[in-house]
Amino acid sequence: MITFEDILAVTLDVFGKKAAREDHAAPPKPATDDGEVPADLDTIMASTEKLLAVSRGHAQPDERDSLEFRRILTPDKLMSERVRLDAGKPLNMLMRRLARAKSLKPMQVNHFDPYTEGMVVGHQLSTPLEEINPLHLVEQNRRVTQLGPGGLPEESITEEAQNIHPSIFGFLATIEGPESSHIGVDTRMAWGTKLGSDGQIYQRVLDRHTNQVRWVSPSDMVHHTVALPD
Repeated sequence: MITFEDILAVTLDVFGKKAAREDHAAPPKPATDDGEVPADLDTIMASTEKLLAVSRGHAQPDERDSLEFRRILTPDKLMSERVRLDAGKPLNMLMRRLARAKSLKPMQVNHFDPYTEGMVVGHQLSTPLEEINPLHLVEQNRRVTQLGPGGLPEESITEEAQNIHPSIFGFLATIEGPESSHIGVDTRMAWGTKLGSDGQIYQRVLDRHTNQVRWVSPSDMVHHTVALPD
């Protein structure tokens, strides 16, 4: 009987032999506009080694609910992704029409509107507001959700995902959110925070060593001791 560990071991062995034949001096692949680095051979091998170690009980899985390992995609990043992946295939259809006509006449001024309309109209992350209470606009402006396309489906929301993780201290509000099964996965950024270009939330803290206020991210804070002011 072939087990999961056997498959991982064979995969690791295959990639290892392939890596021995390749030149590892090649420059690393640049990050995309979303800050993601394309997976290369070294990344796949490291991931396979991690899975194998966790499967054998030699290593502990990473805390996937920690903000240290998460990035926030803003609307401009989501729009960029729709264009890059050709959501709805308007570019693909346009190129076919241009190829048949052998001219630019089939190209209309609104041909790429589905990119933006698909992001605003009928999108799960687009929430129309009644705008009765102005504070509701402010609250929704700080909304951070793990739901929607590419996120967690309803059936994948676990109690572990709904629990308060220590890494959100100072970065996400612990008392704001919906009173439903979405609690813990549909949250709000804490007051005073800022969102960096790297997709991480930054908060101001006082460095006791330098007595200076600086902006830190969850990745920075996880390696330090944090205390409340007197």
